Amino acid sequence: MEERFLTIAKVFRPELETMSVERRLAGIGDVLSVLYSAPIAFAGLIWLALTTDLKVVQENAILLVLFAVLWVIFNRAVFFFVVELGPNRYASADGSLFGIVLWSAMLLIGPIFLWFIVLWSIYGFVIDLRTATSNASRWDSLRNFSLQIAAYTTGLLLPLTFYRRLGGQYPFAGFTSSAIFPALGAMLLFLLLMIVLWSGYLAYVSWSQGMTGEGSSVRTTIYFFFLALGLNFAPHPFAILASGLFIQNGPLIFIFFMVGMFMVAYLARRLSKATESTRQQSRQLERLEQLGRAIINAPPGEETLPDILQEHLPNMFPAGNLVVWTFPDRILFKHPEQWTPDLDTVWPWLLRQTEVQGFLPKDATPWNDQYFKHQPVLMAPIQEFESGQTFGGFYLELHTLAQPWDRRSLNTLIPAVQSFTDQITSAMHQSVVYSRSLEYQRVTQELQMAGDIQSSLLPTILPNIPGWQFAMTLEPAGETSGDFFDIIPLTDGKIGIVVADVMDKGVGPALYMAISRTLIRTYAIELDSQPDTVFFATNERILTDTTSSLFVTAFYGVLNPKTGELTYCNAGHNPPYLLRSDGIADTHALIRNAIPIGIAEDTTWGNDTVLLQPGDALILYTDGIPDAQNHGGEFFGESSLVEVAKASLGKSAGDLQAAILDAVHQFVGGAPQYDDITLMVLVRDR
Repeated sequence: MEERFLTIAKVFRPELETMSVERRLAGIGDVLSVLYSAPIAFAGLIWLALTTDLKVVQENAILLVLFAVLWVIFNRAVFFFVVELGPNRYASADGSLFGIVLWSAMLLIGPIFLWFIVLWSIYGFVIDLRTATSNASRWDSLRNFSLQIAAYTTGLLLPLTFYRRLGGQYPFAGFTSSAIFPALGAMLLFLLLMIVLWSGYLAYVSWSQGMTGEGSSVRTTIYFFFLALGLNFAPHPFAILASGLFIQNGPLIFIFFMVGMFMVAYLARRLSKATESTRQQSRQLERLEQLGRAIINAPPGEETLPDILQEHLPNMFPAGNLVVWTFPDRILFKHPEQWTPDLDTVWPWLLRQTEVQGFLPKDATPWNDQYFKHQPVLMAPIQEFESGQTFGGFYLELHTLAQPWDRRSLNTLIPAVQSFTDQITSAMHQSVVYSRSLEYQRVTQELQMAGDIQSSLLPTILPNIPGWQFAMTLEPAGETSGDFFDIIPLTDGKIGIVVADVMDKGVGPALYMAISRTLIRTYAIELDSQPDTVFFATNERILTDTTSSLFVTAFYGVLNPKTGELTYCNAGHNPPYLLRSDGIADTHALIRNAIPIGIAEDTTWGNDTVLLQPGDALILYTDGIPDAQNHGGEFFGESSLVEVAKASLGKSAGDLQAAILDAVHQFVGGAPQYDDITLMVLVRDR
């Protein structure tokens, strides 16, 4: 059946063959409706011409003008209703009390008034053609025009002929049964003829809905059809009352009655607009609430957003073409599917917008260089939650149903559009937050692993040397540390002591620390008791193999446990403190005698030597101790370090270390730790 219909229709509209099924079936319906109604309309025009008596025009010129004015006025008070036929599919029907004007005119002066109706229909058809934005809308206008002419000529001339056969006359005879019943019969016949005239189109629409799997909406379509007829035909019998008033009481009473009817029509129009606005707002609030819940309950990630929009966005806004996308061309939602919006010209303009923008058909669209015909349009940017940068857009072309779109009605949609774009922003931000949390977890795990690896590089067993005590600790400020210490066994029972600090924090300094520790340990074993040579070799290798701007402050000393002699090199590090037990020279700082490692090539370092006597203690540390801050921003300082160490001199290495750390922690209190803390204590037994 569809192939037969298409064969006929594509003679007039060849493009139907390449359309989607839904649009093709709608286009075929328009063509077939024109083909079966046009002959009826043409025959009606000929019939009207044959029955026209110009003498009647001359005799009733004033009445014709009066009825023409009333027709125009009542057409300004059209009321309407909108019916939802399916997902994002609406139908609208308008009604008015102009049927009272039409039948009053015909009952008083005969069918001559139909010429004005024909001219009015032609005028409306021309306006529709001029404002049409597509071939489909032109055929839709042609279908309506053809059916209107058929209805206002043949559809009315037959009832008027029936009216005359039943004894009716022009002008109306008054409130007598011989005049009232023929008029009612003519109106009833007109209703039946309209059902017959539109039944072909109605049958085709019902069939096409079955073809597209929308059979469940057939009943709704039929219900809408008869409701639309009833809305227009219910006021017609009041024309009998109006005509009788004109005959018996004169034109003033007739006009007074018409003023009352106009007030009723005007109130009905206001009520229908308010009802439709309330229906739209209620639907939008309901859909927005459902969309919000769906976004909250959906799995994190923007991959689910298109499916959520597909479920909740249809019917949220009035009928039209709608696309939601992210720049430049990632479509999140589009309706209808076969529609191809010109996003390439839209998004560069929308990128600079911050608010919802509305454009009526008369408005020029700023993203085009010249004016193009278009439907009412609403556009809105979708912006990032944090930066406010526009990254997507909302574009809605509104179909004009019974309700004409004006600036006020367009503005009523802006809050809903803004709420919708805010929800899209929220959904995308939720996806970003989820991605960040995953990345944070990954980085945290990697940092934890790096910290574990780094900790494994540090000595875990203290040297067991008769006459000596060792205590060592490292408290990193984060998962990884730029500090390190080491105890290196050397020949002849000597041991190497290393405390160092890479100048920065994070993964990079941690890697730099691992490299530095490995090089110092390697060269210490290779070069034995030459700290300056160890630092020279380490410095040259680091500068040769890396391009980092990092550097290392380090202290390396070689201790002879038998004699207590310590040969050391201090490469820019905090000076260790040698606390004497004899009370003569209480404290001796092993000051810097070289620059840090990793700054300059061909640098030479020098060695110094000190002797640790029985009862002496050596405190080695990094800047995390003197630079520790409390809530007041005060520093712990090296003087406090020395003071605490001197107060605990004579205790074991472990107790001395604990006293220093306790003092630091008590000073800092609850303030955050900004730097790594490394502390090594050597005590020579008495």
